Amino acid sequence: MKHELKYKVYGSSSAGNSVLINDVLVDIGLPYKKICDCLYDVKYILLTHIHSDHVNPATYSRIRKMFPNIKFIGNWQVSQKYRCDIVINAGYPQKIGRYTFNAFEAPHDVLVYGYYWKWYGQQIMYVTDTYSLENAPDIKYDWFFLEANHDEKKLSQIDNKKYGYDAYAGAKRHLSTQQAKAFYYIHRRNTDAPWIELHKSSRFY
Repeated sequence: MKHELKYKVYGSSSAGNSVLINDVLVDIGLPYKKICDCLYDVKYILLTHIHSDHVNPATYSRIRKMFPNIKFIGNWQVSQKYRCDIVINAGYPQKIGRYTFNAFEAPHDVLVYGYYWKWYGQQIMYVTDTYSLENAPDIKYDWFFLEANHDEKKLSQIDNKKYGYDAYAGAKRHLSTQQAKAFYYIHRRNTDAPWIELHKSSRFY
């Protein structure tokens, strides 16, 4: 029997991030009303890092109150600000229910974790808000939820005076489309492996 993976991207940008993958919700950086309908089927919430576009404080509190059975999983820095049912460490798999969640550090300006886990034999990879995949395990994946923030050629042509801030430096904190594509081609199990592009810049993609 072939099991079909289902996913929905509720938001993936600096305005808010939340992606549902079967019964796993990655990040809750959106208003509660935008994701509340899916929460009845969610068993686990993976929090990648503390930035407010990935963990909306009001949404976190509301979920805790309305859905106490959902398990929150996050790194030690996230757990200092938000109570996590399970604090996961990079390189130390956590078996929770039918999943074994694995985490790895994704370099950014705070502690960010990428995650990967299996679902009926299919290896799922999720990572966003990083400028390097140097710590991502060198294995084959069946599903890629992978940041593709900007095009390197467009970024090289930025005139910071136009934006009033260092837009180039801001974008370089994220993974480029070229970096993501290279990782995808090298690590996909086969040519049918989907790549869901995350956190795409509206200006530099």
